[in-house]
Amino acid sequence: MWGKALRFLPWAVGLWVASTLRRAYPRGKGVFLDDLVREGKNPAHLIERLKWLGCKWVAVEIYWVDANQENTHNLEDGALAAFVPELVRAGIKVWVWGFPAPWRVDRFVELTKYAYKVAPQVSGVIIDPEKPFYKNEFLPELEDLVSRLKDLGKPVGATSYGAPGYHPGFPWAGLSEADFGMPQVYSELGPKYPARADAEWRGLGIDKVIPLNGASASHTADAMLQQATWSKTGDGGIGWWSYRHLVRAKDSKRADRARMVRDFQV
Repeated sequence: MWGKALRFLPWAVGLWVASTLRRAYPRGKGVFLDDLVREGKNPAHLIERLKWLGCKWVAVEIYWVDANQENTHNLEDGALAAFVPELVRAGIKVWVWGFPAPWRVDRFVELTKYAYKVAPQVSGVIIDPEKPFYKNEFLPELEDLVSRLKDLGKPVGATSYGAPGYHPGFPWAGLSEADFGMPQVYSELGPKYPARADAEWRGLGIDKVIPLNGASASHTADAMLQQATWSKTGDGGIGWWSYRHLVRAKDSKRADRARMVRDFQV
């Protein structure tokens, strides 16, 4: 009897690990970061800034494609491999994210797989399909992208336009198998807009929804606080785009934006 039980144990443990990974999603406060290279060679500086902001996670760009131009610099110079272990050791979860295109699905999957190889502590990937996918005819490519990323064994999240009802030309059904969603509720469309975005993303079949708020040169701290307060954070997380405008921007509002994120409680 015990022999049968022991033979069953590795399978059960593997199933539990896979199930636990699938339930992972960004919890607490976090930011999207587009240029890890600018942080120099010392991860301690980035860790110090993220901890000051109160961040529990950071999403690091690995791919951006626009027309026929692509950006993969955070992978090419070894920054991701160098920074991720230190961030994780400091208690900050690391996700990778990218801006894909329907004609570069293979490339996006290839780079995500490579990111997992050089930085195995990465929690998962977040896709940001927007303008390049803005035709319902691209539904098969979007479904294929999500499916193949999930086959890599880590959670797959998605961020895109805030309320799907405002964007009927986007192939939303392609995101239905994502493990979590992050509607971009950047614009100030009133207190009901974040709730509408949350409900419509859940209506896609996504049960974990983390609002992504704006933090750019056009945002004041007061507007950010209002947007964050209106946002639905029942799943325990919230994010901001982007780290650069909280830490590196030169405009006079930057420090106030950063303090707003630091002081906001989920």
